[in-house]
Amino acid sequence: MKTTQHFWMKRLATGAAVIALPLAVMAHGPMADAPQDCPPTPHPGRPMALPPLGMLPEGPPPGAMPRYLRGLELTEAQQDKLFSLMHEQAPNEREQLKAAFKAMEELRRLSASDRFDVRQARALAEAQAQALAQVALMHAELDAKVRALLTPEQRKELDDARTKPESRRDFKFSS
Repeated sequence: MKTTQHFWMKRLATGAAVIALPLAVMAHGPMADAPQDCPPTPHPGRPMALPPLGMLPEGPPPGAMPRYLRGLELTEAQQDKLFSLMHEQAPNEREQLKAAFKAMEELRRLSASDRFDVRQARALAEAQAQALAQVALMHAELDAKVRALLTPEQRKELDDARTKPESRRDFKFSS
């Protein structure tokens, strides 16, 4: 009798541990060393192929002042020219981002449909890549135009801030 009772007690304890351990792990939440910017996948074991719906590439909105210029003391004429450059580019950049987002949404719909067409998926992926490449080119052109606006001293200050992380901390933000 005692051995039967001992046997069932061991089984009960083992079963309780099997049930309690996953619950305790789930209640604990994310671990300290887990990356905070890495969202969980919607289906465990299957990586997410495309970003969630409604998510545009991160970065400043079209027409926003580049962050790397925020610490520089610009003259009023430089600020006016920068404003003009930024706002003349904004509509084209927005159109390219809209095209990239539309291609991404269509690719998501195609991948979720019953009939997956590889040629159509490739065309959509290439359309998205082309639009994002155009945005990158627009940013590079704008950076070159902005650099041409700066005085040699401002360029040196900008180069120092870009290459030395410690100088970024001391960089003054203008309001």
